[in-house]
Amino acid sequence: MKTYLTLFFITISFIHYSVAESLQNKPVKDTITWLILNDLEYKEAPHEVYGTVYLPEFSKGVKKLANKQVVIKGYLVPVDKTTWALSKNTYAACFFCGKAGPETVIGLTFKGDPGKLKMDANATVTGKFILNGKDVDDWMYSLTDVEIISIK
Repeated sequence: MKTYLTLFFITISFIHYSVAESLQNKPVKDTITWLILNDLEYKEAPHEVYGTVYLPEFSKGVKKLANKQVVIKGYLVPVDKTTWALSKNTYAACFFCGKAGPETVIGLTFKGDPGKLKMDANATVTGKFILNGKDVDDWMYSLTDVEIISIK
């Protein structure tokens, strides 16, 4: 009888582990990817200060995500002492270094104090997705009320 009980509990443990593992790796309904955010074009526009600028024209898929709670994974990049961004790439290859476009970075406004963060930490975050197609001095994409789901 003890053998059967032991086998039963081992089997239940394996089933529980495999279900938990599959749920952990399953995308959340409103998970967005960098590939989705890359679906845009730019149009030339006049600007009082800069002369000519290029403004984003977002795809329908990106527009559908506006003002929704989303989840995305990327690398934490410091902008200054209090401002952070989430990047498709690590700091050495990020938008600020000229190695990628503005569609590869998202400005972050945390819901509360995120605590001590490390540059290039791989993080999964959730927040309200905001689009900016007009102000060239602000993030093209940003997340507000950001919470960190996981960090490595």
